[in-house]
Amino acid sequence: PNMNEDLKNIYLIGMEGVGKSTLGRLLANQLKWAFVDFNEILEAIYNRPINEINNTFEINALRNIEENILAELSRGLHQVFACNSDLVIKGSKLKLMDATGITIWLDAPTSDLLERIEGRNMEIQGKNISEKILREMIEDRKKYYSKANIRIPTDSLTPHKTLKTIIEVLKNL
Repeated sequence: PNMNEDLKNIYLIGMEGVGKSTLGRLLANQLKWAFVDFNEILEAIYNRPINEINNTFEINALRNIEENILAELSRGLHQVFACNSDLVIKGSKLKLMDATGITIWLDAPTSDLLERIEGRNMEIQGKNISEKILREMIEDRKKYYSKANIRIPTDSLTPHKTLKTIIEVLKNL
């Protein structure tokens, strides 16, 4: 696809289960760009699954680690990032993303997210998350996600249809 030459990086943000990794891989392949998955990087560094990492580190320590990784990697060009669901909570990270690329919020209805996350046995600090807590998290994070440059609703779209939507939006930048 013919893209804006000035486009450096693309940061996919949104809740867990929205499809950032799946879409990130598809988008990177289509653009012939590199794909960077924050969870996979953390898993590679610490040689353990992301749930274990989340339960091992104090949340602020983990956010600082993520910020350092972002600061390093965002210097590169032509990368599609699948960001952790809470990566944008610290405002300085969103500023860095805006300075080095564009942010795309993949937005899905809460009911879809609940369905997708259910099978994952999502934990925070070793505790299983109830639907009520998850709903609160989603509502809370929307105020951060809404600062993205672009919002793409993924309601009932297949990954390939969502990809087409993203490509169209990028062509028109």
